[in-house]
Amino acid sequence: MHRLSFAIAAAVLLLFGGRGFACEGDKVLLAENFSTADASWGEQNGNFAIKDGAAILKADSQRGYKVLDNAFLFDDADICVTATALEVGKPEESAGGLVFWAQDYRNAYFLMLSTNGYFKIGRLVNAAWVNPPLDWTQSDAIVQGTNKPNALRLTIKGQMLTVEINGKLGTTLRAQSPGAPSLIGLYAESSEQVDAWKFNNLKVTKVK
Repeated sequence: MHRLSFAIAAAVLLLFGGRGFACEGDKVLLAENFSTADASWGEQNGNFAIKDGAAILKADSQRGYKVLDNAFLFDDADICVTATALEVGKPEESAGGLVFWAQDYRNAYFLMLSTNGYFKIGRLVNAAWVNPPLDWTQSDAIVQGTNKPNALRLTIKGQMLTVEINGKLGTTLRAQSPGAPSLIGLYAESSEQVDAWKFNNLKVTKVK
């Protein structure tokens, strides 16, 4: 795994074409280009692979699948990633996005989007889904369909969460933080068929 230098990170920012598409803190905490399969993501398998500069997640039918980067813990942070649906059977039953405030694989929050123009913040407690801090919400900022990259940005400051999608504000809300440094990761869930999602350009910076 290459932890990008400031120069390369700046090039990534320029590639996305504007300040809304990249995390902008004055200190880069993590920059992951998925050039190699770092052991911090765990073992690759039929549900998860790192190749060609991307992380690919394929959840089993009507299931979700998540991977966590176990090497880094974060408090307040600005988190960015590009999510692209590669194969989706039923858009209303498939999603991909970020895992954050993860204490472990059983307790975490999720910023998810679907290819039909909706996004959501979900929460898992003791491996069970509880009432979501934000249920499925429509956003014109989401580029709909497969093979259409969407840039997600999540800014965490205390209990405040700010979501941006493709440089446009999605929502700002409060949620219950774990009260301690936590992990981040990636998530995908499938409809009846096995759907596939691709993730690029994961970056975390300090909050401005």
